[in-house]
Order: sequence, then structure tokens, then C-alpha cells
Amino acid sequence: MNNLDLGIYKNFRFGERYRLQYRFETFNTLNHPVFGAPNADPTSSSFGVVTPSQVNNARQIQMAMKLYF
Repeated sequence: MNNLDLGIYKNFRFGERYRLQYRFETFNTLNHPVFGAPNADPTSSSFGVVTPSQVNNARQIQMAMKLYF
């Protein structure tokens, strides 16, 4: 299964006590699909059909800010 997750973090200091962290994260960055196994029952009318078409999540991006005090 090809899956690449990336994260970029940047810290900003305010005085000695406060710190703000900006986060940019991506999950399944390259958007590689993972397909389910085909139907292996030879008596079924949907023999050989791959359902569901994609079993993993599509690319997800999230951004966040954290304040440490």
C-alpha cells in the first residue's frame, strides 16, 4: 500500500512564556488509490467486479494553530 503523509510545523515565540505553532498536514499526499479485492464467487452475477472501488481515503489536508502557555 503506497501511502505518504507529510507535515510541516512552524513555531513562533512570544516572549519567554508563549509559543504559537502553525501546522500544515496532508494525509495520502500522493493520492494513491487502494482498490478492494474482486468478487471471487463464480456463481455470483457480479463475479470479478471490484466493489467498493476505493477502500482508502482520498487526499486530506488540514491546518491548525496551537497556543502553548
